[in-house]
Amino acid sequence: MKNLFSKIALLSAVVFTMTSCDKDDQLISNEELPTVSKTFVNEYFGSAKIISTVKDKEGMSSYEYEVKLDNGVDIKFDNAGLWQDVEMRNDTQALPNTAFILPTIVDYVTTNYASAGINGIDRELNGFDVELTNDVDLVFDKEGNFIRIDR
Repeated sequence: MKNLFSKIALLSAVVFTMTSCDKDDQLISNEELPTVSKTFVNEYFGSAKIISTVKDKEGMSSYEYEVKLDNGVDIKFDNAGLWQDVEMRNDTQALPNTAFILPTIVDYVTTNYASAGINGIDRELNGFDVELTNDVDLVFDKEGNFIRIDR
């Protein structure tokens, strides 16, 4: 019964992803994901299974890859396959692995927000935006130094 439920949930997620894609989005096989992206998923979320991979056209010649995992994690990769955004689909859940995040950021959150976890992180041009499970957003520079609370 549990196996049947898992298969139905997986099928529903794939169908939902396929129907929500716009004309620039293309559902692709996991094998078409850049090697760097596959390595990232395997290294940091290896126990999770990829339920969908979408290649999204950004501009004239670049792409973004959107990967959904069965543990509730969504990851966006740039054209080169480097992670740009990693977040939980549920805003109240913490990422199951934060080893890919700069230690200075993880240490800051652990020290200053002990009761909250990291729900998501966005790589920005000048640093990182970190979303916590308590609905606080923090901004860090490229080295992981705290800049401010984003309101």
